[in-house]
Amino acid sequence: MKDLVGDTLTILNSATPVLVRMETLRRAALYARNDSKLANELLSKLHARVADAEITGQSQALALFDAGYLAEAYKQLHYKGPNNPANGVDGYAWVKKAIELRGEDPQMEFAAALITMHGRNEEHREHVKRATAGAEKDELLAQNLASRFTGNSSPTIAEIFAKSTAQNP
Repeated sequence: MKDLVGDTLTILNSATPVLVRMETLRRAALYARNDSKLANELLSKLHARVADAEITGQSQALALFDAGYLAEAYKQLHYKGPNNPANGVDGYAWVKKAIELRGEDPQMEFAAALITMHGRNEEHREHVKRATAGAEKDELLAQNLASRFTGNSSPTIAEIFAKSTAQNP
């Protein structure tokens, strides 16, 4: 955690796959959860990358994804009160925009499906459908869908998605 922001930004280069980005951002959010200044600095740096990409004419897709996914990770960690750097930030909107800019990307759809598991039923179903379909050609994504959140007896992520989409028609 010595240089969480710098190390995270170094990992999030343009060659880093989306699933690796997701894990990197999730871990960074966990490491920063007890230090609101650090958490805010990381989100600010990622947001600055979005602006930099716009100014330089580079694709904003990965920059938007990173900032949006981190904001939603902060929210899922249940930061309380005004110290949550993601207060007032719609990270999901940024992730949706990243998907739009990037085009078909099942790994980003997987991220969006995780973000929308609670409360955005129709959008969740669509993201699950596209992520699941994409997993047929993406071995790493298929492995993630087959993984379990906790222990060998818990359901796989794919099973959780199937249950969540069936319960929320």
